[in-house]
Amino acid sequence: MSQQKLPPEVQQTLISYQTLRETYAKLEAELKIVESELAEIEQILSNINDLPEEAEIYKLVGHVMVKKKKEDITKELEEKKELLEIKKTKYKNQLDILAKQISDTESKLKELLSKYGMSVGR
Repeated sequence: MSQQKLPPEVQQTLISYQTLRETYAKLEAELKIVESELAEIEQILSNINDLPEEAEIYKLVGHVMVKKKKEDITKELEEKKELLEIKKTKYKNQLDILAKQISDTESKLKELLSKYGMSVGR
């Protein structure tokens, strides 16, 4: 059944449901990116911690490698890690909220379809 033949109430709920699902998928992808970045930072920190304090460490800045102190690099990475952890928590909370909204909207959609004598084809 095309959306043109659906009652307006069902159309609006269906659009809302689809939008929520798309938003959920985008946030889920962003969360995976953040988790990947966190894993990379943790690996780098682990490698750096094994180095002696006087070890030469270089950081890529654009197209140039710049010599930095171990403690400076460690501090930068720890700060970035902290920000990514905050982002990760935020995304997880948003995903929980969206999952609830999706579930509620799906239930509402099923009720509306039932009200109009339609069924969900799966």
